[in-house]
Amino acid sequence: MSDSGTQSTNEAIRRYEGFIEVDPDNPLLWISLGDLYHESGRTDEGLACFEKALLKQPDNQIAKARIGHILITQHQFADAERQFRSLIEADDPDPAVLHNYGMTLLYQQRPAEALGVFRRAEAAGIQDMQNLAYTTYALHQCGDTDEAIESARKWLELEPTDAVEGYLALLEMDHGDMETAHERAHAILRRDPQNVDAAAVEGIWSIEQDEIDQARRHFELMTNNEPNNPRGWLGLGLACMYAQRHAEAIRHLEKALTFMPDNVGTIVTLGWAHLANQDPASAERVFRDAIESDRNFGEAHGGLASALVYLDRIDEAQAEIKRAVRLDPNGFGAYLARAAILQLQGQGDRGAGLLARVLQQVPGSRGKPLIEYLNNFVRNETAKRLPSQGSRKRPLRT
Repeated sequence: MSDSGTQSTNEAIRRYEGFIEVDPDNPLLWISLGDLYHESGRTDEGLACFEKALLKQPDNQIAKARIGHILITQHQFADAERQFRSLIEADDPDPAVLHNYGMTLLYQQRPAEALGVFRRAEAAGIQDMQNLAYTTYALHQCGDTDEAIESARKWLELEPTDAVEGYLALLEMDHGDMETAHERAHAILRRDPQNVDAAAVEGIWSIEQDEIDQARRHFELMTNNEPNNPRGWLGLGLACMYAQRHAEAIRHLEKALTFMPDNVGTIVTLGWAHLANQDPASAERVFRDAIESDRNFGEAHGGLASALVYLDRIDEAQAEIKRAVRLDPNGFGAYLARAAILQLQGQGDRGAGLLARVLQQVPGSRGKPLIEYLNNFVRNETAKRLPSQGSRKRPLRT
């Protein structure tokens, strides 16, 4: 908020505080003051105002909805879900309330449920562009990139901005159309050098072109503009792994995990970074964390197998290879573990430093260095996460 906007809001707050001194039993005055407090970032005071309005008028639907707004702002999404659920049980719920309910589901990683609610809000006649944006996000999180791209194109027609087009480029990349995504993102960055979504696309493109310094600059732009953007930290970690700066990669990957601690793909990538850093004991710990997060994730077992090879625990490694192959016959972790066993047996070299070389080599007849598999792996796993787009995380007013 600008200085003039802040001053105007503060003046309005003082004015409504005066009104309430004169008429303390008026619930509408309490709601208006609560809105002003919320707008100025004083969420606890705003919440107190809405609760006061309910004391004066227990069935006031607007006050109930506003409490949900505060809970969304405070990222208390489960509590906000319960607050809005009671409001959508009416025969004809407000479309904005439906949208806000959908937001609470999406930010709890329940995209399919959220998508149904956003579509219900659309059918109810919602006019705000944000519902189309969140419908696109939900489709993305459901993995339906075809329909997400179609939705994003409609969104771009109605809101022709670089921000929306940057997100479309991100969708195109996650859909696998890297050439189209790159062309779009490159053009966007010429117009808007700070566009985070376009930078995400160009960062991955630069890695694939072996332009690691350029990739690092794109990912640094992302983390500078959106310090809580996990794609940026993941990208920095991957760029450092390409450059064999593994200790630095570990720091960036750990940062990414602070924003998505349950993402097994990021945990596995961190395990590979520890292994490349010649620290198989730490790698074992991290891969076991990944298995704890998702016991059916084949790459976690494959990574653990590789760590166990370099710890000279071949029998345990063989058992993990079997589990990994059973879960994912095409997984690269199990393949590498098998290759490492053969190399170690052939060379008599049981040093973890061998992995740093293997990461840059083409394993067998697969045609790509392992680091390129990690690149694709990181990209695909991150695509399943909720896009940042933090500026749009605002509830709609009823």
